[in-house]
Amino acid sequence: MATTAFRIELDGGHYLVGDERQGARPNYVFLHGLASVRAGEKSASLLAHAAARGQGFVRFDMRGHGESSGQLGQVSVSELIDDAERVLARSGPANVIGSSLGGLVAAHLAARRPDLVRRLALLAPAFGLMPHIREHIDANDYMHTSEGPSFHVEPHVIEDAERLDERGLPQRLQVPTLLVHGTDDDIIPPQTSERFFAAMPYPNKQLWLVPGGDHRLNTVADEIWQRIDALPTDGPQAGGGPA
Repeated sequence: MATTAFRIELDGGHYLVGDERQGARPNYVFLHGLASVRAGEKSASLLAHAAARGQGFVRFDMRGHGESSGQLGQVSVSELIDDAERVLARSGPANVIGSSLGGLVAAHLAARRPDLVRRLALLAPAFGLMPHIREHIDANDYMHTSEGPSFHVEPHVIEDAERLDERGLPQRLQVPTLLVHGTDDDIIPPQTSERFFAAMPYPNKQLWLVPGGDHRLNTVADEIWQRIDALPTDGPQAGGGPA
């Protein structure tokens, strides 16, 4: 399915590379996970969904990934949040879908700029990872990912992760939110999403615990898009529990 490439220039000679499909607003904006890239099974499924509905679609490689500048372990989460804000400011208010690390970035972005996020879908979001990042790196400050490369994590990235206010994040989210987590996720425990959901005071929220679902959630992608489309945006409404 045809898309058009774009590049956003950042400070310090850095840049983001992505691709997009023009269509009706709101766009769907996809944020991938750690050590992944923008082009994958879920983003391809979301692109097809957007095209079938005649809506716009945007995806980009986060810094340190794919065609964008930077290296893994040298880009802080705060910088990733700033970058995502640049993308959303360019595309306009959107339905934002974040997977794993992308889910964490998307949640912080939505808390900071609710005017840019019409609906938010967090797929196996990496809650709990940043506050305890030192538990996930070895004595030489290397992080070993389950399906990707190992990489050195710079001190400023560790310090930034520990400064992020993840504890107060659920209270700051004031946008319609869908949380999706597989019960068999062996990378990010589903209990992290359950706790986050319970701590969200904003009533327009839904939690879907996918029976037997893994961290990727590729097999239920089509239903995820249907569920995010069904989230009302005309004001807070009573949210559902696990389904």
